[in-house]
Amino acid sequence: MKKKLDTLAYEYIKSKIMNNEYKEREIIHERKIAEELSISKTPVKEALSQLENENFVIINPRKSVSVTEIDLKLIKDVFQVRSRIEPLLVELTILFLDRTELKSSLLDFRKKFEKMERKDNVSGAEFDKLYGGYKYFFAENCGNFFFSKQMTLVYDHLERIRKVLYGPDNRRLEAIEEHINIINLILNDKTPIETIKELCEKHVEAAQMDFFKNLDNLNI
Repeated sequence: MKKKLDTLAYEYIKSKIMNNEYKEREIIHERKIAEELSISKTPVKEALSQLENENFVIINPRKSVSVTEIDLKLIKDVFQVRSRIEPLLVELTILFLDRTELKSSLLDFRKKFEKMERKDNVSGAEFDKLYGGYKYFFAENCGNFFFSKQMTLVYDHLERIRKVLYGPDNRRLEAIEEHINIINLILNDKTPIETIKELCEKHVEAAQMDFFKNLDNLNI
């Protein structure tokens, strides 16, 4: 099936924002995007409207469009939601997903995390791909439409913030061990769900502290 033009434009623009090709506060030109995609301006406008609803762009009164700034409030908002919802997301996935499928998926993630842990150097792209896949796994398999939709958006913003904050290669590699520990607890059928949720909360807290340590990179 051919992709709708507004979807094509949406994914194109969002990808450039997520990968920091469009910098924060940068003006986005509808005509230029339309020319790059060989489409009219109408689907580009529709895509930008959706991205405004998701807080990736700001459509200004004079019709100029700029990329949303990454500021302290955005970071706090992301982590406030993560600290409250992420442990619940993990719990819902454990309860909702078929146990065989859950174990198979988590064993695969653990194998990849362990392989990454043994490396002397881990690229930012490699880390983000695995880390993102792990996070989105719980968002997509929690069995709750609203949590899934909301947390997918939160993780999109988290990914963008991480790339701007840490640059192309620097990542908090302690997160690898934290995820392996969480996976091991989930795979153990005797682990109380509250113990798993507590470890998830500690992981989010550690990530938040590290983000705040690197705020100088944002010049805010």
